[in-house]
Amino acid sequence: MSDSTAERSIEVGQLQRERWKMEKIEERVAIDKMEEIEKMEEIEKREERIKGLPKDLQCKVIYSDIDGTLLDSRHHVPERTAMKLRELEVKKIPFILVSARMPSAVRLVQREFCDREAMICYSGALVLDKEGRELYSHPIPLDLAVEIWAALRRDHPKVVRNGYGWDLWVVDDDQDPRVQREEQITEGKALVGDMGQIFAEQGGLHKFLLMGEPEDLGRAERFLKTRYPQLSVLRSNAYYLEVMAPGVGKAEGIRILCGHYGISLEEAAVFGDGENDMGMLRAVGYGIAMGNASDQVKAAAAYVTLSNEEEGIYEAIKGL
Repeated sequence: MSDSTAERSIEVGQLQRERWKMEKIEERVAIDKMEEIEKMEEIEKREERIKGLPKDLQCKVIYSDIDGTLLDSRHHVPERTAMKLRELEVKKIPFILVSARMPSAVRLVQREFCDREAMICYSGALVLDKEGRELYSHPIPLDLAVEIWAALRRDHPKVVRNGYGWDLWVVDDDQDPRVQREEQITEGKALVGDMGQIFAEQGGLHKFLLMGEPEDLGRAERFLKTRYPQLSVLRSNAYYLEVMAPGVGKAEGIRILCGHYGISLEEAAVFGDGENDMGMLRAVGYGIAMGNASDQVKAAAAYVTLSNEEEGIYEAIKGL
């Protein structure tokens, strides 16, 4: 091979290598642009799912439902949210849990982000201050509770009955998988026994929780609303039906605690995802539904944040 031919071969090889490098650079640029476009599209979709969330949320107290709202699918407070709640505690902005749970189960969640705070239990039937003292208690009278318990056993045997009051929880069968699952989530222990005898000293109980298939709960719900129209009967989800005394609701619990703190409802924020959260979402200045809530619940709120899995609470309060 002549020198000139060798030189041309080298030049061709260099050109091919340069061309290959340029192609790789262009390919990388195209990928980067595509990733940027996808990222922008994801941000746009994310923003579309947030309904008018205020950039400068101004509130003096925050109330939050627990399951489906504050907790993720692992039944824990996400770490970034927990860190922000600890900041709010230092800033003296109370973050108060509003739940259908019993006090000990609410404290279990509180410990993930603070030492102790006031709480609203049994969907508003029991309100405790920061030191655990009763501010409000509205149980179902024992004679009425015993009558309802017997009627449900007789006419709705497929429904699992749970009776709650203060820190007591009574069931017919603690081996039922649905009861065991609730024990696992709340780290509580159900008692098996005569409901009337167990709550005799208290003179009543704060809540019935009925578990079952949607159609079975539907029949029980219609029965209760027809036979006992004075009671508060609400679905917390498709498989849970909550029954409380007349006038009980999460919104009433919030009114009581706002009065205790000397804070107006307009200065309060609420987070919720369920049907039983709609009243409190409407009651305050900043009613914020979770992204995983139903359209009905979202319509009851002034604002919508991201889902509980996406730390919707953190998204709303990160500027505080």
